[in-house]
Amino acid sequence: MTGNLVIAALGVRVRIVCDGLGDSVAAAAHEAWQDARTDAAALGPADVEVVAGGGGSIRSLLSSLSQRVTLAAIEAQRGHAWMLHAAGVALPDGRVVALVGPSGRGKTTAARVLGRAYAYVSDETVAIDSSGGVHAFRKPLSIIEPGEPDKAQRSPSALGLGELPEPELRLAGVVLLDRRDGVSGAAVSGAVVSEVDLGDALEDLVAQSSYLADLPAPLRTIAAHVASVGGVRRVTYTDAADLVRVIPEVAAGSPSAPRVPAPSVHAAVSADAAGEQAFRRVAALDELALDDPDRVALLHVDDEGVGTVRVLAGIAPALWRAADGVGLEALAAAAVSEYGAPEGTDAATAVAAAVEDLVASGVLRESSGSSGVVDAPIWRINDDIAWTGEVPRIVVLALADPAASPLALEGSAALIWSALAEGPGRAHDIVRRVAEAAEVDGDVIRDDVESFLGTLRDQDLVFTG
Repeated sequence: MTGNLVIAALGVRVRIVCDGLGDSVAAAAHEAWQDARTDAAALGPADVEVVAGGGGSIRSLLSSLSQRVTLAAIEAQRGHAWMLHAAGVALPDGRVVALVGPSGRGKTTAARVLGRAYAYVSDETVAIDSSGGVHAFRKPLSIIEPGEPDKAQRSPSALGLGELPEPELRLAGVVLLDRRDGVSGAAVSGAVVSEVDLGDALEDLVAQSSYLADLPAPLRTIAAHVASVGGVRRVTYTDAADLVRVIPEVAAGSPSAPRVPAPSVHAAVSADAAGEQAFRRVAALDELALDDPDRVALLHVDDEGVGTVRVLAGIAPALWRAADGVGLEALAAAAVSEYGAPEGTDAATAVAAAVEDLVASGVLRESSGSSGVVDAPIWRINDDIAWTGEVPRIVVLALADPAASPLALEGSAALIWSALAEGPGRAHDIVRRVAEAAEVDGDVIRDDVESFLGTLRDQDLVFTG
């Protein structure tokens, strides 16, 4: 059987190539993915292609296929949508509740139970675009069946799960799942619903987001979506059936359009005299101001693209805002100005201890007084840029400009673009990646790489921030 499948996955058209499969295996693939199928002719070519492969049992092949389709769709939406590792269900009017949790927290079970009462959106990933729209991923569910070593892949309709509603899907609720034995004090059914401060929820939301660092203003994007649905809720429950009556409660009555907060403005503080010990902020990929109480959430990304979120509290936010090449005395003055003099301790002593902790955690760094040293900017590919190919030849195109022509990057230019495509990074990160790929000394190519980065920025293909 050679009939290929074209499915909708997270807003991406994926062609599943079934060529070479036996009739029974291909039929099983078609059956498992029947609820995600889309009209290939109406939508044009697929965005990505996944080969079904062969070998092993049907269950093993379908399980592997599900994983590869998911990864391909997530990769294709990298930098374009907030992708939450979550189950999703939709109400008849298109409002979607995302039930967030790590593997083993009960998302598939919740999706299976809730999908009988509502529309099944996904049991794996909920993709949310910048306007708050949700892109369904009606993949087969992985079901444990007695006596079988591999999970079965069952389509939503085979399990009796609801079809998508006619209205467009929009995010209406973000829920942190907390399944425990013997939940008591439930206000709705057998589940306890509680509001969660965004600062307390950020670590979980960041940990369950795919390619978050590739989104523009990732923390502020999360904040905008959370605000549009009235905040984050935690649902503590024992049995997934207890969640059915919770869904309308945790769905916002009328979700608003997400509005990304403006970047923070740091206080202007006079620099200390040259030569004095001074401190500066370590450049963060994004920062988010949190109120009541005053806090600052920071997202730092290391050279490997791994993101770490930190929420600064106490006097740390004032120190972060003021750390622009100033010493401990100026930092202490900034903290006292914002929060008042501390009781029972010396301000300078408290600030020195707090600064030491911030330096140790990589939030602040020591600098050379008022020498004017600043953190290097982070280079990123513009959101409206598409590219294809691989080293030694990559073709890029600015989608937002109707008059733009494809630009062919070859040789070292393709290497540099490939390094940028690995994720945001400072100039020295890009140089290191290119040097490793080309197996050359980074010092030898540094000037050429930095010069070409400037050329790409002049052509509006990349930007710094």
